[in-house]
Amino acid sequence: MILSHTTIGSIGEYITAAAILSLGWKVAIAQQDYLDLVAFYDNRFLRIQVKTATLSCRPNRTPGYQFQNTSGSKKKILTPNKHDILVHCALNHRRCVFYASHTINQLTKRYPGTYFENESIEQESWNKALELVL
Repeated sequence: MILSHTTIGSIGEYITAAAILSLGWKVAIAQQDYLDLVAFYDNRFLRIQVKTATLSCRPNRTPGYQFQNTSGSKKKILTPNKHDILVHCALNHRRCVFYASHTINQLTKRYPGTYFENESIEQESWNKALELVL
């Protein structure tokens, strides 16, 4: 089955929402420009932008994911004043990596597919992102 970019993005948002819930935070789907989710815990609120990619298995290359940290037709890096956390959601592995938005300085980010096999990657990256944002 071939999925549209919109469908892939929506799936990534729900996978990310489930991950955040499993980390002890509450989450709401926002679906606004530059803002996909809002996570909250006590009096703390985080604006979250999700980028989703599918596993690419090209001949003679290691299977991997490539995420676009951009928006708009001019492909500019997302500005951190619109969200606090940027998430890379690996669709095939159904796993996320969280970053403090102000630390993103690349147009794209590549990972080998095996990167998302680490079962603690969500908790570890969430803790690090929170430390930098809060």
